[in-house]
Amino acid sequence: MTQGQCPSCGAPVEFTAGSAQVLVCGYCQTVVAKKGLHLEAHGKIGAIVDTDSPLRLGLEGRHDRAPYRLVGHLQKDHGAGPWDEWYVEFENGRTAWLSEAEGFFYLLFESGVEEGLALDSLHPGERFSLRNRSYVVEERGHGRVVAAEGQLPSDVDPSEDSYYVDATGPKGTLITLDFGTRSRDPEIFVGQRLKLEQLGIPMDQVRPKARKVALDQARCPQCNGALALRAPDSTRRVACPYCGALLDASKGRLAFLQLLEKPDHPPLIPLGAKGRLDGVEWICIGFMVRSCTVEGVRYPWEEYLLFNRARGFTWLMQSNGHWVYLKPLDAGEVSLAPGSSAYHEGRRYKSFQSVTAVTETVLGEFYWEVRAGETAEASEYVAPPYSVNVDATESEVSYTLGEYLAPSVIQEAFQLKEPLPSLQGIAPSQPNPHSSASTWKWASFWAAALVAVYMVVNLLAANALVLDMTVRLDADAVSGQPSAMHFSEPFTIHKRGNVRAEVFAEVSNNWIGVQGDLVNQETGEVTSFYEELSYYSGRDSDGDWTEGSREATEYLSAVEPGTYVLRTTAAFSSGTGPQGRAFKVKLTSDVPRGTWFCLAVVVLLLGPVFSYLRSSSFESARWAESN
Repeated sequence: MTQGQCPSCGAPVEFTAGSAQVLVCGYCQTVVAKKGLHLEAHGKIGAIVDTDSPLRLGLEGRHDRAPYRLVGHLQKDHGAGPWDEWYVEFENGRTAWLSEAEGFFYLLFESGVEEGLALDSLHPGERFSLRNRSYVVEERGHGRVVAAEGQLPSDVDPSEDSYYVDATGPKGTLITLDFGTRSRDPEIFVGQRLKLEQLGIPMDQVRPKARKVALDQARCPQCNGALALRAPDSTRRVACPYCGALLDASKGRLAFLQLLEKPDHPPLIPLGAKGRLDGVEWICIGFMVRSCTVEGVRYPWEEYLLFNRARGFTWLMQSNGHWVYLKPLDAGEVSLAPGSSAYHEGRRYKSFQSVTAVTETVLGEFYWEVRAGETAEASEYVAPPYSVNVDATESEVSYTLGEYLAPSVIQEAFQLKEPLPSLQGIAPSQPNPHSSASTWKWASFWAAALVAVYMVVNLLAANALVLDMTVRLDADAVSGQPSAMHFSEPFTIHKRGNVRAEVFAEVSNNWIGVQGDLVNQETGEVTSFYEELSYYSGRDSDGDWTEGSREATEYLSAVEPGTYVLRTTAAFSSGTGPQGRAFKVKLTSDVPRGTWFCLAVVVLLLGPVFSYLRSSSFESARWAESN
């Protein structure tokens, strides 16, 4: 511990943090540095301004069971309002920095210097490798130290503009590359994002929200309209709903920035409306109209900023009656092939569109320095009903994970009385209502059942050959007359079922017709069939040719069991020789047939094929809007 007097004003100063090299005099704001056993004045620094930070010097907490204390405090600014960074010293001597942004806290530990890494090689959205890990740049910025208090590890110079790069990796890994005033060889800080309650600081020790009290009953400095701010702790921009003035709220009071055009219709979800989505109650605090222009045509959409004190911020986007619920996503969690595809948690998202988005109108509160007319390169990758959305500017990139919601979900969640706009066209991440996946699934199930039935039927079928006879007619037999008639020996059919009749004849450039009558000897019932066989061949200028067939098959259905005789009567042309008058007949009882099986398969396929055609038509219409 080092004690002494401020070299500037003589007030007592004391170094209680072993890692601290400088401290800020609490009386005159002089930066006091240790120089051996002596203290030196290194100029003055601005006093801390009141922000929305719940932290204060001296607070004690625990992280991973290790006690720590907030011993130093910096405020940095890049021209759009200050942000807070706290110097943390652990009881075991380890040190870290704790910064605040968008309702979260980022605890970062120093991890040495990375030599050779250049600032110019790192741009928002780009992936790079560092120490065998992959990261994606989310922000590249700069800022000056404008105010300080407490004890700090190194000197501070308010005239220096320091550069930094923030990046994320898989599984929530965060890193900050602090280049300072250099263009290469940054200091590396690695850590994680935490909520206030995860800092291990007793809630009764957290500083009251003075800024919230100041802004709770704020009025517009342009029109004096009362502004009921819903998230004053985090709000940096406010758009007055009465006069359209865009106001800065980063310094705890409202200051006029610019006059905006009012939207041509009120927000579909009123500012201040509360709704439950994803099991969380949200309040709508901001409304934006953004648009893009493609081939001279303007395409507008609306975005609604939702806030929950425990969960932070999220978005709802509405376009042509379609709604998408957007949740913040670390860039490092996504593997991106720009213009082609994105991968997140094992799911592939296909590139749908990339446009230049322009902010046209804003109403309500926003956690960043929004301005009308600002632009961003917006890209969307879809795997309906989900989407990965990327908004990139020159200095930062943000990722969101979208989920398509039906208008009825929004209507019910926010208890909206007015009907929402009807759907127009097809949204990029809209689920395909004609998806054939389930149809194919059920068709496959029934096809498997059908195959099983077919196999059982085949196993149980008798498939018995009951007659195999060859008939040779006499030379004086007359076509179609009793002399061309033949009776088989009696045979028995043991099982009710079909009978397959097969007829064979060695005809050549001739024909023969066979009338078969299956006569039940007990009942006299007759079941008939007729087959005509012909076979012709020859040769012409095109070569050899043939037509016809020397065999034919017919199925007789539902033949009862019993003793039968087959009576055949042949018909043939006059002059046919003995060979042309001979034929063979085979009868097989209870033969399994594949015809009904094939017909059933065709019927089963009708549903999936129809569903596939409808699904393909829907997808064609969707991707016709892609660029």
